[in-house]
Amino acid sequence: MDDAESMQPQDATPPAGDTMNRMARISTGLVVGAILLALFGVMSDAWAVQEETETVELFGTEITTNVSQETGLDDFSATICVNGECETMNDDLSSAYDNCTTNAKELEFNKSQQEELCGDLGKTASAGLAGMVLISIGILALVATLAAVFMELRGTIMPYSQFYPFGGAVFVLLGVVAWYVMLPEGDASLGSGAWMAIVSIILAATAGGYSIYNGENEQSSLNNGRMPGIGVRALTAESEAREFVLRENAMGTKSTSLVEQGKVLRLVCAKLDNEDVVTEDHFIVQKAALIGFTHYRYDWLDNGKYMWWLMTSVGIISLFISPAIGSPLLLMGTLLSLAQLFDPELLSFETNAGRHRLLLYRQDSNLELTNFSMDEIDSKMQQLLSGEQLDGESVEMKAAEIEENRAAEIEEKRVAEIKAQQEAAAALELAKIAAAAAPVIGPPATPIPIPGIEPTQQPVAGAVAGPEVVIPPPPTSTETQSLPPPLPLPPQTQPLPPPPLSLLDEPLPPPPLSLLDEPLPPPPPSWDD
Repeated sequence: MDDAESMQPQDATPPAGDTMNRMARISTGLVVGAILLALFGVMSDAWAVQEETETVELFGTEITTNVSQETGLDDFSATICVNGECETMNDDLSSAYDNCTTNAKELEFNKSQQEELCGDLGKTASAGLAGMVLISIGILALVATLAAVFMELRGTIMPYSQFYPFGGAVFVLLGVVAWYVMLPEGDASLGSGAWMAIVSIILAATAGGYSIYNGENEQSSLNNGRMPGIGVRALTAESEAREFVLRENAMGTKSTSLVEQGKVLRLVCAKLDNEDVVTEDHFIVQKAALIGFTHYRYDWLDNGKYMWWLMTSVGIISLFISPAIGSPLLLMGTLLSLAQLFDPELLSFETNAGRHRLLLYRQDSNLELTNFSMDEIDSKMQQLLSGEQLDGESVEMKAAEIEENRAAEIEEKRVAEIKAQQEAAAALELAKIAAAAAPVIGPPATPIPIPGIEPTQQPVAGAVAGPEVVIPPPPTSTETQSLPPPLPLPPQTQPLPPPPLSLLDEPLPPPPLSLLDEPLPPPPPSWDD
């Protein structure tokens, strides 16, 4: 490895060709396929398909009538063929329902008669509208997935981007279910449009699962994937200008700053491109021309986040009942929930020539540093408008403190991992030693009763137990036939106690005469006899 490669930062934004590896291509291809199938499904007129054929004989002539009807989400078509001569009619569901109710009113039908005549058509139109709204939101979520991939190639990781494909799959699934549940009862079967939407659900869910399984879109944090040290800056340490960092991304490879250089105030975006720092000026103005500053925090988005979530849920439920009410509720709740998730901040610089706005968001940023900068920017701009210099030292000190804490957390985590590995290795070694030293335990021995010997009594409490004698199990039947019969064991006798000392000096008395006259008993037979 040459010096240029060794000096290249590990976090540098790689070229697009290197980043789009095999896993990213597969995931992106699945998302693109899901988007195309969902779009084709929405535009298809064959969600519900029904075909009937009837043959009748009239005046001796057979007349075959074939009626084929295809219903989509917003329109339908019917083809009527009589003996091979066909005629097709197309119409919009909503227009057909309006025409039906208008004609019924002209014929002075009451409400029940209007519902009987046009009710199924109105239910079909409502089901199609609910399905279109939900599937459209799912398509937007899948498009956001592609946008997240594109932003990742440019060094910006979108928040929670690994869950975008699942969001798209869920909304498309809700659209299909809502359409099917709201349809009037009938004999129609699913058409090609519905099946394309179902396949798009499978592709979107597969793309999300594949990305998470392979770690493609894991969110980077300050303690994971970022190089040690303060992030990229627009100015070098030798520069005499002053820099106030407004926002730094989580990886530390991109920052947005205010730079005061002499009589000029610049809004600069700096990013790390391989080993070089590239800066772009988005706004340049003389300090004397700056006449005002405004900071919009949008705290009401955070204060009402539960309301936005509730609005989204109510909108989804209302789609099954009244799509006209549920659609705007769902759209507003979804947009406000996304805005609250990104947590925006709007800065407005007023000059003699007009106003320049800068929209920042906290997601995918060095959150602690961005929060500190947004708290400090108002007082620093007041000093700048009062004629004082722009002071960014407090932000740099905060950045250094954050990096010190991050380094301590990384070191603590590393030590904990090493300790856990050592403990696991020690436990494994002890288990091996215990397994090697453990005796081999065989089947329990069966005690054999021995003639003339009483079973061993239970030990008395407090007595010292002697060594236990284990008698092996009896031999099998074949072994018993080949072995001689066991020898009888002599009865156990206790040793006689020694005689008293006083009797040792006295001669033993002679045996009685009666015993001398009696014959001795014969000796016991030996095994040889």
